[in-house]
Amino acid sequence: MKKLLLPFLLLVLVTQSQAQSTCTAGLLLNDDFSSSLTSWTQYGSPGTTVVLTATSGCLSTFAALPATNGGTSGLEQTVALTLNNCYDLCYCYEFPFSGALFNSKLLIAAITPGITPGMLLSGSFTASQAQILDVINSTGSIPATNTCIPTFTATGNFTSIVIINKTTGNVGTDIRIDNICLTTRSCNITPADPCDTLDAFFSYSVSGNTVNFTDLSTINFFGIPAYSWDFGDPPSGLLNTSTLQNPSHLYPGPGIYFVCLYLSSTSSDGLTFCQDTFCTDVIIPGTVGIEEENAGSLVMSPNPADDKLQFKGSAAAEKITLFNSLGQQVFESPVKNNAADIPRGLAEGVYSVVIETDTGTLHRKLMIKR
Repeated sequence: MKKLLLPFLLLVLVTQSQAQSTCTAGLLLNDDFSSSLTSWTQYGSPGTTVVLTATSGCLSTFAALPATNGGTSGLEQTVALTLNNCYDLCYCYEFPFSGALFNSKLLIAAITPGITPGMLLSGSFTASQAQILDVINSTGSIPATNTCIPTFTATGNFTSIVIINKTTGNVGTDIRIDNICLTTRSCNITPADPCDTLDAFFSYSVSGNTVNFTDLSTINFFGIPAYSWDFGDPPSGLLNTSTLQNPSHLYPGPGIYFVCLYLSSTSSDGLTFCQDTFCTDVIIPGTVGIEEENAGSLVMSPNPADDKLQFKGSAAAEKITLFNSLGQQVFESPVKNNAADIPRGLAEGVYSVVIETDTGTLHRKLMIKR
């Protein structure tokens, strides 16, 4: 589940085609850089942007932003964007083959005076100071491609458009850019949700009773991610949680454990908070226990529950034990006739449930709501 508390950045998705964009009466029009860099100026750390002529898809006469071995290079041009007005941006780009592995980032932003590449790359700015329009990361070559960003709403009164080539390692590549077109558009659109770019996900591997977790989340949100793990093993107490990105957990034995990763990120100005959750069964096989194909063989309902639980499936529930968020056992009961009563004295909230069955042990989450 994702949650956006306050709007901050508009991070937009990229659509690509090989057709060349058209630009008529645009605020910014620079087809093929046919007049050298026109009004573009150097932006960022030292590095000379040059204009080259070639024929490669949508590129003809293009600006080549050089790789800088761990730094940045870029261009800036004065152009007026007005708060709450809407715009389109189209351009062509290419990450040419460099002859070696490389890690480069193309970033395009609208800014006010005083915003540096470092501030843009770290997210150290407010919505009125800068707006990220597009970000493309690559560890390999990308052929000449025409990209049009969906219509966006300006989050401030911006005075420049900047284009940055950020080399994230010692080996980078020049980034070529061409046919840049910025135009005004009507604002009858639904603003993009920046939290849509935050997606929690993980994989795991099992070695004995130890499970190693690998974070595979997608984070295209400008902020510092925070990780919170629940390993579905309440009796382990404080060891049942972790804030590491890629943690490990030692389980008491074979079984199925319900593990959750709670991923969050806050913008540098503190105005936007996004979160996403991914949960899945983690299976530790054994000579005795529920094997993977039987993971869904027992259903506990309802959830949220009030005062009674029902169990259905091929596995027969025999006993349930509830633990609170501190890992403390708060309730234990046999299961009779596929049902168990929940005492009214248990407070509303989320509990970890250990279900002992005739084939092994299941670990689940239960919300009590009255």
